[in-house]
Amino acid sequence: MPFLNKYIVTFGFLLIIASCRHDEDMYAPEIIYTEPAAGYTVNMPDTLDVKVAISDDRIIRTVVLTLVNEDKIPVIPGIYYYPDNTDFLIETSLPLVDKSMASGPYNLLVTVSDGTDQKNKYQQIFINEIPLQLQAYIIVTAQFDFKSIIIKLDPGFEPDTQFVVPRGYWLSAVQSMWGKFIFVTDEPSSLLALNTESFETEWEMAAALPRPLITGLFPDEELVFSTANGDVGILSIDGITTLRTEPYDNKTIQCLAADDKNIYAAHVSLSGDIHELTVYSRINGSIWEQRSVSGEIRSLVPAGDKLLVFMQIPAGARVMEYDPDNFILTEISFLPDENIKSAVSISDSQLLLVTDVRVISYYPVINQFGNFKDQSYDFCRYDPLSDIVFLARDSMIYGFDRYTGSLMEEKAFPEEILDFQILYNK
Repeated sequence: MPFLNKYIVTFGFLLIIASCRHDEDMYAPEIIYTEPAAGYTVNMPDTLDVKVAISDDRIIRTVVLTLVNEDKIPVIPGIYYYPDNTDFLIETSLPLVDKSMASGPYNLLVTVSDGTDQKNKYQQIFINEIPLQLQAYIIVTAQFDFKSIIIKLDPGFEPDTQFVVPRGYWLSAVQSMWGKFIFVTDEPSSLLALNTESFETEWEMAAALPRPLITGLFPDEELVFSTANGDVGILSIDGITTLRTEPYDNKTIQCLAADDKNIYAAHVSLSGDIHELTVYSRINGSIWEQRSVSGEIRSLVPAGDKLLVFMQIPAGARVMEYDPDNFILTEISFLPDENIKSAVSISDSQLLLVTDVRVISYYPVINQFGNFKDQSYDFCRYDPLSDIVFLARDSMIYGFDRYTGSLMEEKAFPEEILDFQILYNK
């Protein structure tokens, strides 16, 4: 009898094992790309045709198609399929029109699940980004405080359209990725996102009390801004605030910059006696560091993985380098008896400094200065496509060759030029 019981137990155990093996999936899904071929090159903007044959010995439950970058991060939303069959064919077209996508290798990724097994298969392709193109020059002029005139010039520097804003001007910027001209009115400020074709206002954001003035704009893939209440924020393409820091009762922000990790703000007390450099996390707005500095910060310019800080003191202009990784601020140069107005980045290796008497070329890599123009100008803009430096003074715009300093463009306007922006296709 004990032998019989042992036999029954062993037989039952073998039946359980056999049953488990029967349920076990012995074959992973098969994924075959038929289009595009490996190494295929796409010149954006374009549409990518995709065909992928998928088969399995079990019912295929889900299939996901997406496009990922070198870090395996999706750059388009995944497309989901629910075949409920053992064979499935993906046959679709992917529009590749994102102006922010950079040139380089990418991978199509197909993920297949039959409820038991999941399999990923990559197919590498190469994408050439949308070429940068000049769209227009946009100039803000004014004769009276109660209105501003926006003049759009075509790429040939000839007048195209003109538009009147029934408010005074305070700041402007272009957000080429969005195809928007950003116009900020004087106090109480409203930020207007204008369509660059029609100049119609697509959305608007009013500055908040108690000091309703927008003090800084920094456009990249988003729009970073600061206000006279001492706070910074980020706006999305549709005008939604995606980040906003806490305001201050006793200080404001004088200038602003940002990179992919941080937002940098030059805080100054309402009395004008205390100056601070504040570093915010771009992810959540928390303060990494807030430190007192000895002078007025006139410009903040990201350069590589560092930040250049241009500070005015009575004896001249100090050039500081800030390292956000270790919170070290170092003076790297000094311009005696210079009163700096602004600094404009030409490249990681060159900046132009506008002072009250001249324009200076500054080469931070070798920490050297050179004279670009011996005259005073109000502000500077740079067009990398034509390699022209534009300088404005009163009602005139001058365009100079960056290397030789030769005059390339010159145009007069009926009123004083308050701002000058360059619009690209991205």
